[in-house]
Amino acid sequence: MKKKFYLAPVVILSSFLIFFACGKKRPKLTDQSSISGSKTEPAWVTRCAGAFEDAGKEAFYGCGVASGIENRALQIQTADARARADLARAIDTYVASFFKDYLSSAGLSQEAGLTEIEEKQFIESITKEITEVSLYGVQILDRWRAPDGTLYSLARVSFENVAQSMKKAMSERAKELKLEADRALEELDRQLEKRKQSGK
Repeated sequence: MKKKFYLAPVVILSSFLIFFACGKKRPKLTDQSSISGSKTEPAWVTRCAGAFEDAGKEAFYGCGVASGIENRALQIQTADARARADLARAIDTYVASFFKDYLSSAGLSQEAGLTEIEEKQFIESITKEITEVSLYGVQILDRWRAPDGTLYSLARVSFENVAQSMKKAMSERAKELKLEADRALEELDRQLEKRKQSGK
């Protein structure tokens, strides 16, 4: 009798730990109406970057969708490519906004003697360069297939990866703009940290 008395709590505790561990590995589900209507749809399918607390602070995300493609390998390739394209747009938007504020707040546009048109051209060219370099660090974080066969793909690149691309590009462009490289990079670091804290 004593053995049964002590064994029961152990069995219950073990079952609870197994349930907790398994439950922890399950994907976070959407907390709003899903696109597919499936109860197992991950939150990122509907909300993409909005499903992640670290979006814009620790990482950038992009989502891709592929449907109506019978060849599975081609469908995966298409969904992944669209996720990368979506991620590229997110990085483009971030970098362009960042450098517009950066050049203005640091007074670097005036220091370099840039006209409004030249500043715009500079931002467009450096944004394209940074996005292309940053995309080498992209990883496909997850894929999910809906009940109707539609495939969703999630791409991710770390904030640090993008930040390093920005620092490298600015270090090279500082000479082009005839700016003091150390000062330009110091201000870049300060602005990056500020953006990272705010997640914008």
